[in-house]
Amino acid sequence: MGSFFKQPELRQFSMKPRYYNAEKERMEELKRRVGEGAADEEERSERMRESFERRRSRMIKPRNKTLSRTRVYVFAILIILFIMMVTGTRIMF
Repeated sequence: MGSFFKQPELRQFSMKPRYYNAEKERMEELKRRVGEGAADEEERSERMRESFERRRSRMIKPRNKTLSRTRVYVFAILIILFIMMVTGTRIMF
């Protein structure tokens, strides 16, 4: 038996998920450059700059973690000292 009212059809989407891989893009660009045989001074300097930037970004990350850990320790010590000051507890050495 047919329906009294026409039912709308469901919408269908065809969305392909996208993922950007910077390392893969860099490797494809290097392969393209090597394939062309272009190794002039400007491209060499560009590759050198990219290499320095990658190394620098790797060196900076661990440093930020240690700074963050140090901040947590200092903050914890300050909280403990504040609580001791409020409660009147003294440290005996």
